[in-house]
Amino acid sequence: MRTFIPCLLLLLLFNACSPVKNDRPNIIFIMSDDHASKAISAYDNSLIQTPNIDRLAENGIRFDRCYCTNAICAPSRAVILTGKYSHMNGVIDNSRPFDGEQQSLPKLLQDAGYRTGIVGKWHLKSTPIGFDHWYILPGQGQYYRPDFKSPEGRASREGYVTDIITDEGIAFIEGRDPEKPFFLMLHHKAPHRNWQPAIRHLDMYDGIKFPVPENLHDDHHGKSKAATKQEMSISGHMSLDYDLKMPDSLVEKKNMEQEIFFWIGDGNLKQRMSPSDYSRWESYYAERADEYNTLVYEPEAIVEWKYQQYMEDYLSCIHTVDENVGRLLDYLQESGLDENTIVIYTSDQGFFLGEHGWYDKRFMYEESHRMPLLISAPGLEASDDDHMLTNADFAPTILKLAGAEVPGDVQGESFHEILTGNSPDNWRDAVYYHYFEYPAVHQVKRHYGIRTEKYKLIHFYYDVDEWELYDIETDPGEMINLAEDPAYAEIIETLKERLYVLQEEYLDTDHQQFLPISVDSISHIGVGRPYKLKNKPSRGNCAQYKTLTDGIAYPEGEAYNIGLDNWCGFQGDDFIFEMDLGETMKISEIRVGFLQDQQRWIFPPKTVEFMTSQNGMEYMSITNALCNELNKDDKIMKRIAHAAYPGLETRFIKIKAKNITLPEWHGGAGKPAWLFVDEVIVN
Repeated sequence: MRTFIPCLLLLLLFNACSPVKNDRPNIIFIMSDDHASKAISAYDNSLIQTPNIDRLAENGIRFDRCYCTNAICAPSRAVILTGKYSHMNGVIDNSRPFDGEQQSLPKLLQDAGYRTGIVGKWHLKSTPIGFDHWYILPGQGQYYRPDFKSPEGRASREGYVTDIITDEGIAFIEGRDPEKPFFLMLHHKAPHRNWQPAIRHLDMYDGIKFPVPENLHDDHHGKSKAATKQEMSISGHMSLDYDLKMPDSLVEKKNMEQEIFFWIGDGNLKQRMSPSDYSRWESYYAERADEYNTLVYEPEAIVEWKYQQYMEDYLSCIHTVDENVGRLLDYLQESGLDENTIVIYTSDQGFFLGEHGWYDKRFMYEESHRMPLLISAPGLEASDDDHMLTNADFAPTILKLAGAEVPGDVQGESFHEILTGNSPDNWRDAVYYHYFEYPAVHQVKRHYGIRTEKYKLIHFYYDVDEWELYDIETDPGEMINLAEDPAYAEIIETLKERLYVLQEEYLDTDHQQFLPISVDSISHIGVGRPYKLKNKPSRGNCAQYKTLTDGIAYPEGEAYNIGLDNWCGFQGDDFIFEMDLGETMKISEIRVGFLQDQQRWIFPPKTVEFMTSQNGMEYMSITNALCNELNKDDKIMKRIAHAAYPGLETRFIKIKAKNITLPEWHGGAGKPAWLFVDEVIVN
């Protein structure tokens, strides 16, 4: 790193500590969603040129070793807002709401005299607190004609989401009180899955062949079950219709594609676009489907083709982010605000761009763990920095830059001294990580770990107990797991000791408190009985006469998290079940459980009909129950449908559960819902 004397920044910091409040720096915090460092040309120019984001590096510092403490959207945002790790701020995964009543960066800046605002993606299941102005996307938000929420209510806006967020950010700045410094969090939705480009950039990367990662075809040999059991592979889990946007009706399915449930919706695109834009969209992705249909089936070639389409859409989204960063920087220059404004650019975590054969994030592997971080300020010269930072450091650093006090319970450390050319004393040489969201979408197992200058040690736990060790210096792609190599036994023990010290320091020693609900063993007369299913399940081993009558099931009611291994899943199809009790017997009740997890497109059935028969041919309906009124409900829970008929004699039982299409208010409106079933209980 070059040595430099950032005179103007030193002056800004001096002013931040002075009683003249309007001399303190304005601070703009720009965060995109899932923006990998590799997709910023200031870090790596092999995929894309980002000249405007690069302007921040040309007039500031590029941090090369900034890491996320929990690589998933909502938890990262909560860490940034509080400077505290996930287990301390309460948002361990995407299902938990953020408690805005707790101490937070915007509230502390308000107390210090700043006008605060947030525009764009919030994604914390609560109303923003601590902001003088907020204008946010509901949930994940939409790319086209998105809805926004504000204190005035909810309304749609014409246009593309990245452009609108920038417009609103500039409007916030223009409406500032000139006597007060401002703090703006400008949070872009892009380039979050499913990577929908601005219509003007649909064909931007047509014909460009992107370099393929060396480990795109990683078979995960020697790694833990976590690597082999995940559901985020380009080969088997990147869907043709949702992710690659090819119409179902035009695609000839290749048998390598596994149908999986979706968890975020694109809404009704036709209603969110002008007729001309929608026509262009349809035409563009129909051409992609035509190209796909001409491919010769060969697994590795199909994966590489899907990777290229993924990159085209993902990078097109980033191009629009870069355009809008440039638009904001130009505005600051033209208004003269650049002379007193610090601009920070980051992402909520990293992202896999084909490495290990994956998309998404979550793992502690480098592509997901590492975050981009660029900071530009008056007087800074272009430089790079290799101090080990985390997103928990952002809040205390911003507070220091603003001249505000950093509360003693903040767990991150301020790196403001680095911005003035100094190296802080006793700076950390290791970072701690903990991922909680399992079982859940993508099925990445729970894990925690430590990354040092040279090594990374990861422990996967809950339903496994496995370790991985990587020598980052000699194996930057993290392909060779050294955890079972006797030559590294002493190193592993040393790293474990350091890991446990960090867990004590960050108060993360009780790994039982956030574990998901466990299954119960249930005794009933249907256990082990044979059954038939009219429709083949899309997911689960229920066709092998196991899941639905194995005597194992989750309890009824709301739960923090429910795994999917004990369920039988149907995408779009009805659940039609027939059981033979083996002989005529008296029964009093039939019960069947259905999962509700609307974020993952899993809904209870519309209706459930229970029928009985003595001969297996002529059935009598005993109950036809309404089960699902299609109301919006963010709770994850198991719901029970039951038929009580004391003293009824029967041998055969039939259950028909009617699946639904997703309702209009849902992000996947009009698409088939998932119906997850377990267990059929006969008493």
